[in-house]
Amino acid sequence: MSTVFDAQQQLANIDAIMRETERMAQTLHDWPESYWKRQTYCPDWTASDAVAHLITGADFYAQVVDSGRRGHPQPPWGLQDVSKYRQTRIEIGQTFIEAGSSTLIDGFEREAAKLHDVFLSLEEADLDQAAWHPRGLIPLGCWIGMRLNEVVVHGWDIRQPHEAQAGLSPQALPAMGSVLPEMQLQFLSQRVAEGLDGVHLIHASDIAWAFEIRGQTVTYRAEAPTQSDACVHTDIESLVLLTMGRADLDAKRQTGDFTLSGDIDKGNRLCDLLFRTF
Repeated sequence: MSTVFDAQQQLANIDAIMRETERMAQTLHDWPESYWKRQTYCPDWTASDAVAHLITGADFYAQVVDSGRRGHPQPPWGLQDVSKYRQTRIEIGQTFIEAGSSTLIDGFEREAAKLHDVFLSLEEADLDQAAWHPRGLIPLGCWIGMRLNEVVVHGWDIRQPHEAQAGLSPQALPAMGSVLPEMQLQFLSQRVAEGLDGVHLIHASDIAWAFEIRGQTVTYRAEAPTQSDACVHTDIESLVLLTMGRADLDAKRQTGDFTLSGDIDKGNRLCDLLFRTF
């Protein structure tokens, strides 16, 4: 699996995380108490659940990125049994929820600030080191984009059922475009199947990249090739939502926001791997 990404861009995305975090924090401060019980896009999650997830996510990220940077990748919260990770995270989040909205807001701001400090301490030489994740070891540089994605997408989850035209934060979209190849490479490397050999071009708004698949090996190509076996054409916002399981591919096709060219069969099979509804 090729993980060669732009280190300077990864570090630059730390500022985008802080901007989106501050934007969400202000929104939380402005909420009436009733908003905390509103349903989100995620089944069975209220707004309180989503914010608690972001709190525990920041705590989790800060711990594993720090241990990974020191060359000793390990699970968070002193866990040795990996199977306990998810349950522990849920239990910690539930403690915040039960304490009420003020504690949720304070926790969101406090844990986000701690993670920001950890990210700011990273240097380019650190980014190829790896941190523990339930899916396996992930390079530190990719964790920056993962947190940006988490904040932006869960912010959308909170708003989507209550806004007729809910969209992703427009200020975050340029940074999100730089993060998408990292997310997609992770997904493809875990899900790749036989019969997809070739070069698959992803064209989103005014940027493009490609994945070359040979058997079970997926290689990221930052420079979009002039020729490909199959090509996806869409916009950045649609691609984020599709990749994160928040959009229906058939609906995007019907509106003209998504098209395929080249080997349509291969393109469709790639879509089946990349775009899985939440």
